[in-house]
Amino acid sequence: MKDSYRDIREIFKNDFSETTVEVTTVELEKGITHCIFLKIPDEKFLLENWKAITNNIALNYQNHLETSFEKWNIYLFFLTSQAIEDIDLKYTIENNTFSSRKIVEDASLSQEALIKKHVNNELTLEADVIRSESVDFLYDPIIYDVLKDKRIKKKNILPEQLNLAYDELITKFREEEE
Repeated sequence: MKDSYRDIREIFKNDFSETTVEVTTVELEKGITHCIFLKIPDEKFLLENWKAITNNIALNYQNHLETSFEKWNIYLFFLTSQAIEDIDLKYTIENNTFSSRKIVEDASLSQEALIKKHVNNELTLEADVIRSESVDFLYDPIIYDVLKDKRIKKKNILPEQLNLAYDELITKFREEEE
């Protein structure tokens, strides 16, 4: 970091004393990602302060990072003790593209879990949602009959071929209803 860098903990101690802040870095293939974890007291505080917090981080932290990769790979985690009731607020914050990637999450999740989920994009399956039995595929004989001799070799299927297959399916289904 450049010499004029202000410790982010000082920024928050002075400007946002209601929050606690922790910073960690994650080494990726192309460089370092900065993860800033902010424990927010409540939804009202988040609503009133998320823009000022983002601006402060951009000016006093992000601005002093050395490489472009670091500057463009900052994750700002707003951690709340209760679920956010205002879904629009969460959507607005998480889709704001200024300065950093912003994520509103439950404070009960560990930093490691948050990093795996949002920075490393690791998918996790809960034990109770893993399918233990196989499911047999049942095809519709009418659709199979219409499509069995058709070949789709390219992505660009001619519209008339699609229309002919569609018309044939409609005809077969109507015959089946009678």
